[in-house]
Amino acid sequence: MKRKRAGLAILIFLAAMLVALPALAGCGGGGGGEEVVIKIGVMADFTGTAGSAMKPTIAAFEDYLEKIVPNSDNPLPQGVKVEFVPFDTQLNYSKTVPGYLYLKGQGVKMMVVMNAQDRELLGTRPDDDEMPTIGTMGLQSMIGNEWMLTTWSPIQSQGEVEMLFIMNNWDYTAMGRSPKVGHLGYTLSSSTYYQEGIQKVIDANPGKFTWGGFERGALTTVQWTSEVGRLKNCDYIIVSVAGPLLSSFVSQARAAGYAGKFITGMEGFPGFWPLVTGSVGSKDQLHGCYYVAWWRWWNEVGTVPLIQDCLDYIDEYRGGSAELKGTSSVISGRELGIAVEAALRNAIEAVGAENVDGSALKDGLRAIDISNEAGSVLEGYLDHWQVTPNTNCLQWSQRVFEYDMNDEVWKPLPTVYSPTLTRPAG
Repeated sequence: MKRKRAGLAILIFLAAMLVALPALAGCGGGGGGEEVVIKIGVMADFTGTAGSAMKPTIAAFEDYLEKIVPNSDNPLPQGVKVEFVPFDTQLNYSKTVPGYLYLKGQGVKMMVVMNAQDRELLGTRPDDDEMPTIGTMGLQSMIGNEWMLTTWSPIQSQGEVEMLFIMNNWDYTAMGRSPKVGHLGYTLSSSTYYQEGIQKVIDANPGKFTWGGFERGALTTVQWTSEVGRLKNCDYIIVSVAGPLLSSFVSQARAAGYAGKFITGMEGFPGFWPLVTGSVGSKDQLHGCYYVAWWRWWNEVGTVPLIQDCLDYIDEYRGGSAELKGTSSVISGRELGIAVEAALRNAIEAVGAENVDGSALKDGLRAIDISNEAGSVLEGYLDHWQVTPNTNCLQWSQRVFEYDMNDEVWKPLPTVYSPTLTRPAG
């Protein structure tokens, strides 16, 4: 009888161990354990003015972490799975705080906040909640915040580089005068920040520019008769609007006889070029178009491996879309994915997958250190990605891209601009 009871006890013990083994494997940190899900909130304009460029950008970002990395030879460790929770702001700033609270309530441990003004409106909420945020571009006032990171330098730096480009490419001797420069922007704060960068260059270089005025339109503006009339004598018009506002202004300015040059930042021509080309009366009107940005471009596929990766992604997951191969969405989405992947790996290595929280992810973002040397995922890039004590921006160096009407492609110009007026030391 005692033997039977002993045998029964052993069977019960073995059965209990079999039930417990999967959980023990998951807690032990070895492979093959329970899945660890890390939720990331995504706050962006999916259906508003910027939606046509934002949706493929976010798709490329999410696909990188959900499809590319898991199927690579170096997936995230310890059975980690990333889950995204979206919130559509529709570029409506009354939705910013409610969107943040909704995502927080969904249990996300990090937020992607794509619009710098949304992050500004959130104030200290993310800091107080220990909620790290990441986006593509921030503001000069935010670059010391340890709870946020951006893949690019702030909006003000774009205004600075645009003016440096104009000054460096204007032939003062031959023209016998300074270039006349104007600015067409939103009534939103984003254009105010552009103007801050522009003004810093004007103030630092007296006599080098003739100011043509700062005109602004609301988000619903598509008729620009008055603004075109006031800016049409400018040699350069800096345009800091996007979507239909950009395409309608360019087409109306050309139709009114404007023969000068347009220059935008990353939110302008590269994301909405199909809208622009579809709005002008003739392809001849696409002359003199430039934009400023940090990224490498499609025609640099031979020297920048990431570009080939983006092309392969479009062919495999986006039906080989020719339109995507001419805009910035997939490139900027892949860059964002690389940054978040690095933060996740840093956090997991530091505390273990099951212990990853907002604080660990904040530290993971600040520990990003990705070389641009040969063999790196960023081989051929302009900057080594690294956070410093005084700046949370991963990239500062920028180039100007010119639209080549003969080849019908954007081409980077050789000069690299490194902002100094809008970048803190250290």
